[in-house]
Amino acid sequence: MKKYLFFLLFAIPFNLFAQTGKITGKVISVSSGQALPNATLTLLEKSKTTAADQNGNFSFSRLEPGSYSIKCTYGGFLEKIIYEIIVKDADNTAVTISLEEKTSDAVVVKSTARVKAAGETVASLLVAQKNNASVSDGITTEQIKKTPDKSTSDVLKRVSGASIQDDRFAVIRGLNDRYNAALINGAPLPSTESDRKAFAFDIFPSALLDNLVIYKTATADKTGEFAGGIIDVTTKSIPAKNFTSISFGSSYNTLTTGKARFYSENKGNTDWLGIDDGTRGLPDVIPSAQEIKNVLSFAQKAGLAKLFGNYKWGVKKDFTTKPNFSFQLTKGFNIERKKQEFLGALFSINYYRNYTLSAGERNSYDSPSYLLDPNDTIGKLPVQRAKYRDSAYNDEVVFAALANFAVKINSRNKISLKNNYSVNTDNKLIKRTGNPDYDGDSSSIIKETVRWFTSNQILSSQLSGEHLLFKKTKVNWLAAYSKVKREIPNLSRTGGSINNPPSQTTGSGTMFFSTSNENISSIKADITQPYTFRKNSQNALKIGVGYQLRKRDFSSRLLGFTEYNDNNGTIFDNSLLVLPDEQIFLRQHLGKLENGMGGFVLGDGTLANSDYDASSILMHAYAMNDQRFFKKFRLIYGLRIEKFNQKLNSIKSLNEAVNINSTVTDLLPSVNFVYALTPKTNIRLSFSKTVNRPEFRELAPFLFFDYQTTYTFEGTETLKRATINNYDFRYELFPGKAQLISVSGFYKDFHNPIEIVSLPNTSNQTKYINTTSGSVYGAELEFRIVLSSLLGSKNENAFLGRFTLSANGSYIKSTVKLKDSLFGYSASQLFKDRALLGQSPYIVNTSLGYNDEKNGLSATISANRVGDRVYVAGTYNTADIYEKARTILDFQCSKAFLKDAIELKFTARDILAQHTIFYFDYDRSKSYTEKDRYFSNVVMPKTFTLTATLKL
Repeated sequence: MKKYLFFLLFAIPFNLFAQTGKITGKVISVSSGQALPNATLTLLEKSKTTAADQNGNFSFSRLEPGSYSIKCTYGGFLEKIIYEIIVKDADNTAVTISLEEKTSDAVVVKSTARVKAAGETVASLLVAQKNNASVSDGITTEQIKKTPDKSTSDVLKRVSGASIQDDRFAVIRGLNDRYNAALINGAPLPSTESDRKAFAFDIFPSALLDNLVIYKTATADKTGEFAGGIIDVTTKSIPAKNFTSISFGSSYNTLTTGKARFYSENKGNTDWLGIDDGTRGLPDVIPSAQEIKNVLSFAQKAGLAKLFGNYKWGVKKDFTTKPNFSFQLTKGFNIERKKQEFLGALFSINYYRNYTLSAGERNSYDSPSYLLDPNDTIGKLPVQRAKYRDSAYNDEVVFAALANFAVKINSRNKISLKNNYSVNTDNKLIKRTGNPDYDGDSSSIIKETVRWFTSNQILSSQLSGEHLLFKKTKVNWLAAYSKVKREIPNLSRTGGSINNPPSQTTGSGTMFFSTSNENISSIKADITQPYTFRKNSQNALKIGVGYQLRKRDFSSRLLGFTEYNDNNGTIFDNSLLVLPDEQIFLRQHLGKLENGMGGFVLGDGTLANSDYDASSILMHAYAMNDQRFFKKFRLIYGLRIEKFNQKLNSIKSLNEAVNINSTVTDLLPSVNFVYALTPKTNIRLSFSKTVNRPEFRELAPFLFFDYQTTYTFEGTETLKRATINNYDFRYELFPGKAQLISVSGFYKDFHNPIEIVSLPNTSNQTKYINTTSGSVYGAELEFRIVLSSLLGSKNENAFLGRFTLSANGSYIKSTVKLKDSLFGYSASQLFKDRALLGQSPYIVNTSLGYNDEKNGLSATISANRVGDRVYVAGTYNTADIYEKARTILDFQCSKAFLKDAIELKFTARDILAQHTIFYFDYDRSKSYTEKDRYFSNVVMPKTFTLTATLKL
């Protein structure tokens, strides 16, 4: 209980306030959706007057419960009065006031319904989407609450055109993680992976999100390095009132919970926090790889081996696996000065621990003859080379903390500080049994155990300012720092053939250590100047500059135990090889034994290319004009200049130095045209040029072996950056009541796209390359409809009005053209007409939601399906590996009690629990047929969760 004590202390309220209410809101333009700073607002019943700040926000606080009216005026716009704004005890009532430009006499609008906060409703997100300069799709915290999603990666797959690969990496419009940019609160995020250009979105719990938006077309004020989309994660902002929220949850996993067989390694004292306490770590006194290999004697290596004598090689078996557990504590403050908002703060702690099991087969084959000649119907069939059965037991820990602050100096100046810290750790124990030579020697059986602890720690901080100068000139600035530490403190492997003694070549007693430290420091500033053009004041010129410094330091080490056989007559004791895992490498078996025979000594298998350091500097400047013509036409055009310098230092396997120092300057134009066909309808056209640069890992010669997939990955120092021309069309309709209908089409033309492919005539070895060209085109359909509107019901409070039907679907087609000569083969010998890596031919998301606010009851059933997609690309005599399509069905139901003070939520995830299957596409049909073979087939669990939330 001690480790949860600080959670409970944190929950104690710091202040007690009188039970009064509050009105907050925002003033925007109907035609543009832009905020109207300095708008005048008068609370008629109290004769109080205030001005909207630089973002159009306003507030009236310390109000007794009752009904109020607000009059809003702004130069050049029609006056509007909002009636019957209901204020309750200790509650905040939020309204969004939209003003029209003057064309006739003043109007009065009467509102009797409470309106949810603009930043936290589906309706407000659609208003932003309608008036956004670019094509975008998103999801708000209110929508997230109605899904069983626990992480940001789960949330992403709900967005139109988005899917998730490996449960954590984003695929936007069929383009894999390397083609997407990740931002948090507008600041860039570093890669969480040491072996791919990607951000693992499962590191952020969904409970920390305020909203998530994917920008699918470029504008000059956003990064030019993307092709699929820019994923901007916004964490929860400053609350409108003081509150405390505590949640506890527990879940049942059909494959693990309550089961008698859940294997794990012997753990450290801080594993519950997802951090290794040093139990697994590499001792500091271990000398260099070259010294161990070339200088030290057997006796000295024996002494080094004893440094690992306290390492626990045994496997722990739990007799009853615990249920999964989750906890969240959130506390918000809003402090006033002179009856105006002054200081806001939000703190949140999230913790969950999940026990999962991935069990299934893993195979390899000799390629059939029809792989090279599809017309060969009588040639060699796939011959199985290896057949394994894997059981991966994973103890997953996620710990996340958020601390956000904002100071509103006055209505024209605001300073914010946002901080996030997350730990996401997988503690896997993999048990493998199988035959590495299935066709040649059916009696050769191996048993192996792998202990694989991987910890991702990310710290992100942003200091930002928003200022209003000369009444209408906006100045925004942002200084940000992000750091990711990815650590594998000891990936250890034991086991071997049950018929023959294990040896170093089977991986018995090997230990892999790696650490990747990466940080990004960035600063940027923007100035927005509104101006009047042809009597329309909703035009804006925006200019900005920015600087970004990114650094990575990667180091790894491969050690292992070898037999003590020296020239002085010491002979290894072969009887040690038959000992079980928990005994074979005990201290008494390391070095020279008491009987005078040899035990184990420390060997070093570290290659020269196992370490690298890298850095990059990105400088940008842009100018963008947002111009309106004849009320219905809007043109957003601009030019962004990005100067990018990249450095990397490493060593190839033959001690050949790799020193990269390249600088490339790109001119990136963008044009977005919007035609307001009606007040509720937009037609959009867009063109932009973007880039995709090589990741540090893709340039480094480091060779990494992934035990689960049995594939190795190698970088290429000669990679070039890819350029992409993007063309987009969208028709979007906003019928009202938070409803949306949109149809989109897009085409992308790639030059020098970066792909990872299998090397011909090798065993599961892959390499990063530039292909010559590629293209992607597709269509998207999305709608969100209230059933009462769909069926023509005129009664807004009708039963059908509580149901919302949502769906989005994407059809995507892509092709890659390989180089004329690659790996010694001509283009005619290599595969043609292959899809881009990770590209899905279709994506479908559907959901039906029920929401009864009066009774505090809501329910949602949702489904997600992603088509077969390339997981590993083949070349000459190696087949593409595809991930087979599967359908994920989720359900959630929640009920509030005691005036929303208590909420109970039940979720069911992956109800269908279809197997996750990867297969060799030997006949190149891009779908599974009788000519293909399974690479892996993994059983998936159903998960049922019950969560209770208390709001104080």
